[in-house]
Amino acid sequence: MSGTQEEVRVVHPPHGGKIPLTVLAPEAPSTRTPLVLVPGVGGPRDTYHHQMQAFGADRMVVATNLNAVSAPRVGPIGSAAQDVLCVLDELGIARCDLMGASFGSTIVARVAALAPERVRRLLWIAPPVVRHGPWRRSFGPGWLVGGALLKYAPPSQRGPVARFVASRRMYTVEPDLDEIELERLAGRISDTQFRPFFSRLAALHSWDWRRFDAPHPHPLLVVQGAQEHAMTPPDMVRAWERASGRPVAVVPGYHMPYLSYPEPFNAVVREFLDAPDYS
Repeated sequence: MSGTQEEVRVVHPPHGGKIPLTVLAPEAPSTRTPLVLVPGVGGPRDTYHHQMQAFGADRMVVATNLNAVSAPRVGPIGSAAQDVLCVLDELGIARCDLMGASFGSTIVARVAALAPERVRRLLWIAPPVVRHGPWRRSFGPGWLVGGALLKYAPPSQRGPVARFVASRRMYTVEPDLDEIELERLAGRISDTQFRPFFSRLAALHSWDWRRFDAPHPHPLLVVQGAQEHAMTPPDMVRAWERASGRPVAVVPGYHMPYLSYPEPFNAVVREFLDAPDYS
C-alpha cells in the first residue's frame, strides 16, 4: 500500500506461547490513536484485512492473533487480555483504541478493566451471548460443518471447497461471505488448534454483558450485523445500550460484517473513532 509500512512481528509473552502481529502504519507521523484489533474465537489476525487497509493509511493499526498458550489461573479471556497488554508494551503503545470481534470483544472489555489508562475507545463487534438460545441457535450446524470443510481443505482444493460452501450458504456464521473471502478464510483457519478453540468457547458460558457498569467508563460502540441483531435477546441489546449510552450500530451482515460488508462497517467505526473527545 502506497504511503504505509507493514511489519509482521511475533511477541512472546512471559507465560509462554507466541502472538503473531501485523502492524500497518503510515510513513508520515500520525497524531491519531493506534487501533488494536483482536480476533474471534479461532484467533487469526488476517480476518481484519479490510480494516487494515481502511484505517492503516492515517494511523497505526495492529492486528493480533490469539495465543494458543494460556496463562495459569486466569482463564482464556484473562490470559488473552494479558497478551494484548504485552503487545502494547512490546510496541510502545501507551494508549490505544481497542476493537474486538465475537470472543475478542470479551478480551478488549477485560483489557479495559485491567488497565483503563491504556484504552481511549472500545468497540465490541458481534458480542457473543452463547447462554441465550435464540442467538446460539442462529449459528446452526453449518458453522462447524462449513468451518471444518474450510479448515481441512488442502491448499489446492480451497478454491473448489470455498465455491461449494458459498453456493450453499453453508457457513452459517456469515452466509453472505463470497467464495473469495471464504477461500482466504480457509487459509487463515487452517492452523486453528482445537484445544484452545474449545476452551475459549467454554469460557463464554460464564460471561454476562449485563454485569457491566452503565454507563461504561470508556466511550463504547457495539456493532452487530442486521441478521444477528434480529436474533439477539432484547434484554441483551438493552444492556449494551445502557453501557454504551448509544444505540447498537446495526450494519448489513450476520456475525462477521467486517468481512462480508466492510464498507458500511468501516464507516460506522470511523465515525466513532474520529468523534471529538470530551473531558
